[in-house]
Amino acid sequence: MKISEILDFLRADGCPFSFSGDPKGAAEGFSSLTQYKPGSFTWIKTQKNIPEGLDLSRLALVFAAEGVGVGDAPNVIRSPESKRAFFSTIEHFYAQEEERPTIGQFTYLSPKVKLGKNVRIGHNCTLDGDIIIGDGTVIWNNVVIINRVAIGKDCDSVVGKAGGFVSCDIHSGVIIGHNGFAYTENAEHQKTMVKHFGGVIIGDQVLVGENVCISRGTIDDTVVESGVKIDALSHIAHNCIYRKNAVAAAPCRTNGSVIVGENAYLAGALVRNQCTIGVNAFVGLGAVVVRDVPPGATVVGNPAKPFRGKE
Repeated sequence: MKISEILDFLRADGCPFSFSGDPKGAAEGFSSLTQYKPGSFTWIKTQKNIPEGLDLSRLALVFAAEGVGVGDAPNVIRSPESKRAFFSTIEHFYAQEEERPTIGQFTYLSPKVKLGKNVRIGHNCTLDGDIIIGDGTVIWNNVVIINRVAIGKDCDSVVGKAGGFVSCDIHSGVIIGHNGFAYTENAEHQKTMVKHFGGVIIGDQVLVGENVCISRGTIDDTVVESGVKIDALSHIAHNCIYRKNAVAAAPCRTNGSVIVGENAYLAGALVRNQCTIGVNAFVGLGAVVVRDVPPGATVVGNPAKPFRGKE
């Protein structure tokens, strides 16, 4: 793809940006910054997100906010809405519409249900009540809507695709593979949800308890390695990585891009996005983690602090 095509799209999309480099250059696909592919384009959120030793000159194009250093990157798109520019470019050039039936198998619609234009409903759904589904709405598999409900135009009620299960125990009500919670925002604070392109990888001997939600990654995959045990009512957001034999006792919430180290234990904890829980760390009951937890440490409280035992 020519860089000039991306620039033309951003202009047509009304995204504010400036460009430095050669518009006649080309980019071969997109990648994340942590797992970048030479010749691709990527997004740099902040300076601290740049991995140590990364040679930015090997990237074809970088999206970045004003003031973020981009080293020797040959082509740079700077924008106050750099996240929006990056993800809208991916969606425009690479998103493919998935083929699905208008109404899937074993789906029940009661006589009172009213469907708008271009509505698609997946398999094994139940819509039973005084229900209005607006134009362009997509309802995926195993969704239940009852009583009096109105869903507006272009809503997306998603139960995504699970994948990679080997010798695992997946309990009732689990949702795996839906888009995570990520959006872009323009100068008027209008928010647009980001389309995800990653998946979910789950290793061997994993327990996923009742009503757990595991979101797919934005670009790279969300990963749950072998031996992990996730208790009921927990939430694993996009791009989290749970290393081998980690435990999340109910109900845990790990926000986007959290890394939980091997054999770490979370006891009903809430973990801020992009934090790392070290190997063999213990996070006490109901703790609110707002910074990295060192390997082997025990933390408790809100905000979580090292546990020193009885004074």
